[in-house]
Amino acid sequence: MQPQLLSMDIKTAREDQLFDGQNFHMFIYNKVESISGLHEHDYYEFTIVLTGRYYQEINGKRVLLERGDFAFIPLGSNHQSFYEFGPTRILNVGISKAFFEQHYLALLPSRLIASQVYTIKAEFLNFIESMVASLNFRNGEFNEFLEMVTFYTINRIRHHRESEITTTVPTWLKDTIEKMHDKTQFGDGALSTMVQLSGKSQEYLTRATQRHYGKTPMQIINEIRVNFAKKQLEITNYSITDIAFESGYSSPSMFIKNFKKLTSFTPKHYRKELSCNSMSNMSADQ
Repeated sequence: MQPQLLSMDIKTAREDQLFDGQNFHMFIYNKVESISGLHEHDYYEFTIVLTGRYYQEINGKRVLLERGDFAFIPLGSNHQSFYEFGPTRILNVGISKAFFEQHYLALLPSRLIASQVYTIKAEFLNFIESMVASLNFRNGEFNEFLEMVTFYTINRIRHHRESEITTTVPTWLKDTIEKMHDKTQFGDGALSTMVQLSGKSQEYLTRATQRHYGKTPMQIINEIRVNFAKKQLEITNYSITDIAFESGYSSPSMFIKNFKKLTSFTPKHYRKELSCNSMSNMSADQ
């Protein structure tokens, strides 16, 4: 049963005011606060986190989304965002009601929980970022790209139970990883710090992260570091070397190697192509 929202004015974002007759409406931007507050749509929407992390509250339930996560918002779902961790770069796609129901609705599971976090595979996330960085779409290709991304996200929802690890992540492990996002924790000796925070042996911690996340502790640490570095590349003018050390790496070469492994970009390329190529308020009619 969904929570009842009483004595509260809920704004409605309307398709006819945003889509200009198109099937899609898209934004890519860094967000630091929610402008719209609690609201709903008369169209369908999903949001993919490219950098950072934030809370999305959907129908009264708050969930945490991090890089590679997305939330799907059916029309009529009350929702709002909370950016408590600083700037977060998101890809937001709206799909017109008629187009979605003609092409995608039948693919959704019969029982859909809106307040659910889904995850995009790293390879496809890298593809999205590389396409966004190029922005060299010919006529019609931009909509084809959005159709592809939408189909992928709906397919992830459709096969969620089959593809995701269903075992409950222990509280101690979730708390450990949450604490590792603190800049003071993922610097030198991050692995030892993570082991100490967990209260477990390194072997036990490794078995737990591999079971519940499919990753080693160092893979998780490197993802946290690279995610931090991406925000620094987007919102500061710090040098690559300075950002490498700020992100917990002992050498710029190791930083560049890990950054490229996780994003398919060098830090310099990422800053040039994504940070400088702002798509704020860009809609799908381009």
